[in-house]
Amino acid sequence: MIMNEATRRRHSHTELKEHVGQIRLGAREIPALSPEERRLLVARILDFLHGMLAPHAMEEERGLYPVIASLLGDPRATATMVRDHQAIRERVVALERVAPEDGAALQELLYGLYALISVHLWKEEVEYLSLLAESGSASDATSWR
Repeated sequence: MIMNEATRRRHSHTELKEHVGQIRLGAREIPALSPEERRLLVARILDFLHGMLAPHAMEEERGLYPVIASLLGDPRATATMVRDHQAIRERVVALERVAPEDGAALQELLYGLYALISVHLWKEEVEYLSLLAESGSASDATSWR
């Protein structure tokens, strides 16, 4: 049985959210960690952000968002979600530049990333994936895999 596109994306979000939760937990641990432990923690988080989240976001911009914009009848309908991706990328760059000794900055960036990503995924699920599921347009949904 072929899983419909909205369901497939919800499963993908479930996997992403498990990793996103680790960002929050890492932020909470920062004060108790040595600079080397902080460096390792940030490296693991950056691996997730670059290896899983960034490709997911790029695929959404190329695949999901054009379909949603078409369903909504306006090419600008997903502009705010693209802006979320930009904001996340900016904070990732900032995280890459923070010294492990600066615990306060690390916590601020990690908590900020957690909040941005969590709300972004929630908006996609509540609005876009619901719309996609309701549209029942299997031909549209499968054409951009």
